[in-house]
Amino acid sequence: MEEQDKPENAGGKQPGLWQKKRREIILGVAVALALVFLGAWGLRALMPGKPAATQTAAATVGLVDMQKAMEAHPDYEKLKDLRAQYQRLSLSLKDTAALPPVTVQPPQTDSKPFDDSVWQKNAQAVIGGRTELEREAKAVEKAYREAHQEEYESRRKAIDEDYRLAIFNLNLKIDNQKAMHHPWTKQEALDQEKAEWEQERANLQQERGMRQAELERQWNKQVAAYVQSVMGPKLAEWKQKAKDSMAERQSGAMAKQSEVQARNTEAMQQQMDVSLNLQQREAIKQQLSELQQQIEALDTHIRNDIAGKAAKIAILHHFTLILATPAENLEYALPLGGTPDPDMQRFYPVIGTDTEDVTDELVTEIGTISSEES
Repeated sequence: MEEQDKPENAGGKQPGLWQKKRREIILGVAVALALVFLGAWGLRALMPGKPAATQTAAATVGLVDMQKAMEAHPDYEKLKDLRAQYQRLSLSLKDTAALPPVTVQPPQTDSKPFDDSVWQKNAQAVIGGRTELEREAKAVEKAYREAHQEEYESRRKAIDEDYRLAIFNLNLKIDNQKAMHHPWTKQEALDQEKAEWEQERANLQQERGMRQAELERQWNKQVAAYVQSVMGPKLAEWKQKAKDSMAERQSGAMAKQSEVQARNTEAMQQQMDVSLNLQQREAIKQQLSELQQQIEALDTHIRNDIAGKAAKIAILHHFTLILATPAENLEYALPLGGTPDPDMQRFYPVIGTDTEDVTDELVTEIGTISSEES
């Protein structure tokens, strides 16, 4: 019985590692295999697979011709009128500053005190006469423009009519090019034909613009000539009276004693210079300041409207931003020395591989703005 109860390896052999740790070894192998498969799956997930068919990336930046966008705004004509007024006043201020100082000799001294009020009244009369002449010239110019504005506009429309049909036909050809050809017509031929039509249209538009610019130049020249014909004799008469008045006073002052003459000449010169120019220049400066505020406010208003419409287009096209072209050079706008280099280029065209010109679309959007809304 004792021999039967002995284990099978009672012959002196010790049990091997497999017999002792069989369950542990099997479990360890299973865990190791699981880790291997898990690691392989993770690497496969991290490794880039076969690239999918990529599509051409859409433009991320929109380009806008800011001048065209502003011209499409219903308030742009008002802005142009304000700028024209500002330009005319600036030229008026420059003309006033350029007037030569009036050299005045004090009258001959005698037993009576020198009467400064006579000279002050004379200076005020000169200023009043010049101001009245300028006011009358502006009124004459305004009346002439209003009386002949319809004629000028009809001439502008006539120029437009000279090119309207030709440009319309070119646009019709461009829009319906494919319908005009067989389906098997090569794309290269279509592209070349379209480019020729577009170039012809651009040439017509440029020629039309040059004729309209020349018409406007001739119109302004015509207005200036008419104002000169009306106001020229009056201005010459005013200058002659001022000259005669000064000549009379100069002749009367030649006999003044040299000591008093040297002292009073400087004082009278300063007084006349200030009297002739100060009041008029201050009035013009005040008007320029008010016009500048109106121009800045209206310009900001127009640009805000454009920015709102541009934001809508940016959302529709998924643009990251919209740039105005041509863009102003920052070195010119913010010069380090305080004054921009006159030889520096101010504007540069904006170009890029992922840009799209959306000027026409923006102009269409701006066209929906009514004058009451703006």
